[in-house]
Amino acid sequence: MAKVGIFYHQSFSRRSYLTVGRRLADFPAALDQLLQDERFQLHTSPVVSDALILKVHTQELIEEVDQDLL
Repeated sequence: MAKVGIFYHQSFSRRSYLTVGRRLADFPAALDQLLQDERFQLHTSPVVSDALILKVHTQELIEEVDQDLL
């Protein structure tokens, strides 16, 4: 049985360049029924240290993201 991963971060529910308007405002609660099916799994992003982020992103990118008004 194949599994489907759904990747979500709370910033996706706010108006930002990541989404059109507030189309995800009711997430992840909108997935509650779907997540009762074991084929679907919700993945969320925990808070991580800057040191860990710097392992995969440049300092410049981090500074640009910090300046964005998501």
